[in-house]
Amino acid sequence: MIKKLISLVSIVLALNLLLAVGGVGYLAFSGKLDKDKVQEIRKIIIGDDASATTQPTTQAAQEPPPVTPMLRLDDVLAKAAGRPPADRVEIVQSAYDAKSAVLERRLREIEDQKRQLEQAKADYDAQRKKLLAETDALKKQQDEQTKLVDDKGFQDTLALYQSMPAKRTKEIFKTLPDETVVRYLQAMEPRQAGSILKEFKTPEETSQAQAILEKMRQANAKAE
Repeated sequence: MIKKLISLVSIVLALNLLLAVGGVGYLAFSGKLDKDKVQEIRKIIIGDDASATTQPTTQAAQEPPPVTPMLRLDDVLAKAAGRPPADRVEIVQSAYDAKSAVLERRLREIEDQKRQLEQAKADYDAQRKKLLAETDALKKQQDEQTKLVDDKGFQDTLALYQSMPAKRTKEIFKTLPDETVVRYLQAMEPRQAGSILKEFKTPEETSQAQAILEKMRQANAKAE
């Protein structure tokens, strides 16, 4: 599609160029334009590169103009000068075909660069996803290890509380947060947990026991 569009634009530009050049040539041939006016019209059509004409020849020899893949319009006109119309069209068409080829090559280079950037982004996203997965796996492993340590400590402490008299365990539970006491009582046999709670006899202890029982009830309700 791009190639067809470029070809169509090239043909239109070539026809417009030939009409302009042919019109100027006709006016000059008929004597209606002198040499100076022809030069002025030429400057309007193809531009006046004043800097190139004012540079000394020695400097031009020392600093040659940069090479460009695009053909200059005045070079095309110079080649087409004095040629039959058919040859002029062919010369102009060849020039624009060359420009079209350069443009298509640059478009391909841009597409290649775009594909490379997309591939680099895809590689980055894959590496980032892999790194995040490895980080999550490592965190889970660390959490599992911590849980095992905590569970072992909890089980050891639970066994100690179960081996102690209920009154002594009650005294320790009074110094612990209610959430911790609830966890230990839930891990015990109901009879043993009840015997410990019965040791809460003073008004302050009774209030604490009621708060513990309420939290145990809420925890059981959430579990269900």
